[in-house]
Amino acid sequence: METKPLNPAPAPPPPSGSPVRLYVLLGLLAIVVGAYGYDFFVAKPSCEAADKKIQEFVDARNKMGVKDKDGALVTSADIQKELGMQPTYVERHDDDQYTVEYYCWWGKMPMLSRRRHFISVVYVGPNEPRRVSSHHREEPPAEALPIDAAALAADSKAAEGGNESAAEAPAAAEAAAPAAADAPAKAESSDKPAEADAPKTKEAEETSAKKE
Repeated sequence: METKPLNPAPAPPPPSGSPVRLYVLLGLLAIVVGAYGYDFFVAKPSCEAADKKIQEFVDARNKMGVKDKDGALVTSADIQKELGMQPTYVERHDDDQYTVEYYCWWGKMPMLSRRRHFISVVYVGPNEPRRVSSHHREEPPAEALPIDAAALAADSKAAEGGNESAAEAPAAAEAAAPAAADAPAKAESSDKPAEADAPKTKEAEETSAKKE
């Protein structure tokens, strides 16, 4: 009796991936590529152009002089008008009499707004509106910020106190010098009576011997 060979069972088809997962991965890839494109082709040149525009505007105002009608000091309103945008962040330091505005081309995006392509503008003055002092394509350095008036006054007082104590030291030394010079004279004057009394005792002894 002949046995017929059994036909092998067909291999199961490979599992097909979920189309939703594929769409999510493609969407994330598109977002990353778009972010890199925006950062390099939009944010970077816009930030550079804005920084150049601020510098040219400030230089032009400085050349006009304060006597010219349009030669007033540059304020925040002037910068916003030139850039055509409002600051993303504003930090006011009224006690130290300065304000810092941040113009960020990434908006208020966490981890990116003040790390990628932004401009900081420092305004100084006791009253509003304050005038432009400097602008930077980074966080303003410490030397660009005004010095704390209270700390400066405390340092000057400490320096004056040190100078007064240094000036009093020579005066005290001069006052002590005459006292030190008089000390030997006093010692000599104290020794003289003792020497003068010695002959008197000898004479007294001779007179007493004669009487006897």
